[in-house]
Amino acid sequence: RKNAVNQTIEAIRNRIDEFGVNETSIQAQGSDRIVVQLPGVKDVTRAKSIIGRTARLEFKIVVNDPDFGKDKIYSVVNKANEAGIVYDDKTSYTDYVDKLNVWLEGKIPANTMVLFEKKVDVETGKRLMEPYLLQKASPVTGDDLKDAYVGYNNEFGEPYVSFQMNTNGARYMEKTTGENIGKQLAIVLDKNVYSAPVIQAKISDQGQITLGSGRSISELQQEAEDIALVLRAGALPAQL
Repeated sequence: RKNAVNQTIEAIRNRIDEFGVNETSIQAQGSDRIVVQLPGVKDVTRAKSIIGRTARLEFKIVVNDPDFGKDKIYSVVNKANEAGIVYDDKTSYTDYVDKLNVWLEGKIPANTMVLFEKKVDVETGKRLMEPYLLQKASPVTGDDLKDAYVGYNNEFGEPYVSFQMNTNGARYMEKTTGENIGKQLAIVLDKNVYSAPVIQAKISDQGQITLGSGRSISELQQEAEDIALVLRAGALPAQL
């Protein structure tokens, strides 16, 4: 029950951006209740509809186009902003990326799209949006995932994320990772890029996501728990 509540909170948290509201609150209450506060939101029916929908978890290959690097991606996104396609308090994140990718058609490589990883500048507290150029196709989705949890390196005790796929997912994951060793595989939940680890080897029914170095064990532990939670939150674990 505790896992179900935690997973549901994480899934709901991804949808709060739909309302363009600041100072939102989402927290567990007791063992089987979740309280969501959206200051200023009047359309309760719409709020319930969005919060209770099934989340969409996808795995997408990050495109490494030598003619379309990070600087070029930032450039086309800035041009879209100049054309009036902006992400602000009046626009939901989903609406923004949908409009952005319609505008980007013909301006980025074929069969690709741009999605963002949301970050926070530790020093300034400012919200940052890092764009990724991704393949449109999602050969593996949350429907193919059985479980995800935190594991630990035997030598140093460093945490990593371990995940398991069902039979269908294992088949497609093996093909996708086998053809893209050395490339990044983005973990996307509700069109948010949560992580983009490098594919080190072919993955079948079980895989591991190792985390970056240079941080404390507690920081790595938090990131591992967050990524595992996102993976498990691909679908709401219980009806709201």
